[in-house]
Order: sequence, then C-alpha cells, then structure tokens
Amino acid sequence: MTTILCSIVNFHGNFLSWLVVYSFQMVLRKRFRWSIVLAGLVIAGGVVFWVLHWSQEENAVYEAVIRDNFNDYVSQHVIVDTTRPIDQFGIPAFHSRKLGLPLNVAVSYSVKNLFQFHIPMTFRLPHPLISPKDLKTISADVQAGRSRVNELNPILQDISGVITFSRVGFDPSGKHAIVSVQLTNCGFCGEGEYLYLSKETGEWHIVGTSLVWVS
Repeated sequence: MTTILCSIVNFHGNFLSWLVVYSFQMVLRKRFRWSIVLAGLVIAGGVVFWVLHWSQEENAVYEAVIRDNFNDYVSQHVIVDTTRPIDQFGIPAFHSRKLGLPLNVAVSYSVKNLFQFHIPMTFRLPHPLISPKDLKTISADVQAGRSRVNELNPILQDISGVITFSRVGFDPSGKHAIVSVQLTNCGFCGEGEYLYLSKETGEWHIVGTSLVWVS
C-alpha cells in the first residue's frame, strides 16, 4: 500500500513538474511570436514613414535637374504638382546597366514610386506648380485655359514647357540619387529620361542620363 502511494505521489510530482515546464515553454513561445509580430510592425511602420517622408534632399535634386538639364530648353516652365504615375515596377534592366545603378538606389526608387504623391508646397522650386486638372484644362482649350490660368496665377500665362518628376531614390549614404523626369513642350513634343546624380562638394550634379522616349 505504501509503495502504491509513493508511486502516485511520484507520478503527480513528475506530472506537475512537466506541466510547469510545458507552461513555461508555451509562455516563451508566445513571447517570441509576439516579439516577431512587434518587430514586423516596427519595420513596416519605418518603411511607410520612409516612403511618405519628403526630405529636403529631394527638393535639392529637383533643383539640380532643372538647373543642369532644362534651363536652356524653354522660356517658361511649370512643374506638375503630382509625381509621375507608375507605369511599371522598378527601373528596366537596360537603363540600370547603362547608368551603372547600384541595387540599393534602384530599390529605393522602386519602393518610393509605388504610388503617386503630391509634391510638398514647402519645396522651393524655381518654377510654379500646376495641378493635372488645370493642365488638362489648358490642353483641352488653349484660349479658355489661358484665361482661367491668368486668373489663378499670371506667371502661368506663357507656359511653354511642363516638367513632371518621379520621387527620388537615394543610396544609404545620401550621396547618389536616381530620378525619372519628363519635359513636354506645347503638348506635342518632349522627352522622358532617367537621371543619375551624385552629390559633390555639397551640391547635386547629373552624372548619367538614359533616354526613355522622345517625340
């Protein structure tokens, strides 16, 4: 009888020990799972903030492109106040190879151009911004369009070139950048290209171009 009682006690003791260990392991597993979930949310939040955030370096890149690439083309530019709508994911391999584009710059560009964005009104660009709606009005009816634009902003009455930018992709060091830009003149001719820039002595300069289309 004593032996049986001892066996029962030992059994219960072993069972309780196993139950405690098992419970502790489950707690650790749940904590590990929640840690993974939390880390994923933090990373996702960081990516979203990075994509949505406009840095002053993007402003500087836009200014450099206008200064180095467009100043001699036409007398009066306007800039579309939304970025180019994405027509494909990423930069085609041909253009990446031609520009010698690092992978991290290409990835940055691809992620930041998944959606269309409004260029911040705080950007200090050398030409006025115009909405796609106003631009469409001008294209549809030149005479009526000029009248409407004059009411909005007299500077826009002599539009002869329209610039459209993409978001800017950067490398982690912030010393290299890629941007897609197009310039249309009078609604009938123009060109689109990828521009690769490098920051030297505190200023951005175009170091490579790859033409996408011309008309």
